[in-house]
Amino acid sequence: MFNKLSNTQKGTLLAFIGVMIVTPDSLIIRLVSIDTWNLLFYRSLFPGTALLIGYFVFFSARAVSDFMSIGKPGLLNAVLIMGSNITFILALANTDVANALIMISLVPIIESIFSFIFLHEKPQLITWICSLGCLIAVIYIFYESYELNRYLGDFYGLLCAAFVGASLTVMRSSPNINFVPSYILGKLLTACVAVFFVNSFIINSTDLILLSLMIVTVGVSFVFISIAPQFISSPEVGIFFLLETALGPLWVWFFISEAPTQKTLIGGIFIIIIIFIHSYYMIRKERSERI
Repeated sequence: MFNKLSNTQKGTLLAFIGVMIVTPDSLIIRLVSIDTWNLLFYRSLFPGTALLIGYFVFFSARAVSDFMSIGKPGLLNAVLIMGSNITFILALANTDVANALIMISLVPIIESIFSFIFLHEKPQLITWICSLGCLIAVIYIFYESYELNRYLGDFYGLLCAAFVGASLTVMRSSPNINFVPSYILGKLLTACVAVFFVNSFIINSTDLILLSLMIVTVGVSFVFISIAPQFISSPEVGIFFLLETALGPLWVWFFISEAPTQKTLIGGIFIIIIIFIHSYYMIRKERSERI
């Protein structure tokens, strides 16, 4: 049945499933009772190991070669993935889920800026306008976070977006490299760093179940999201991530009553609208260039 779908339908379905799977991730992180670095260790180790095993099972003939051929771009990307993993957990440890995800939703704008700096790609005028609009919204949210003494978490969220934006820029700079092994390596590198800060490796049965679910929310979702760009453009995939920005806080709000503040809602909605407009424009632009 899947093969009967058009490329656009295939890519849309894969991106939608991948993002929907990852939306409960922030809720699971909130429900786990272990401390920040223990969480970071297991959240990286479990999905990273599962993806590593899966890769060698499904691509056994070329798995070793794929890992050996990622080169400097792949190694750099792995370090950036590690940075995004660490800063994401630190963001959630220091601010509300809504604030963290809103900051991370800035990835498309940050990627455009990095592409301008490092790949010498001239951004469209709309990118600069959207960047300015997002900057105003971020300052608006940061000001409230400063008053509530949780600005550090917002900063980590913004830093996470920068790491992800840089990672996407590296991948765009080397389109002939298979970056899936790089992602797996990034997960395992994160676990290697986090292990030095783990207080105890003992976890209760409830936490073990929740952490095991991250194999799905972090690992399986990545598989769907990484395949989607084979059928639709990157901006089209990116627009689905707005679902995580919208639904992630709703999961947390519904199950554990962590409600975003009014200013966060206003600033967040403003950013989501801006990112949507920017992504929609880029989709239209890519389609017109293909005609």
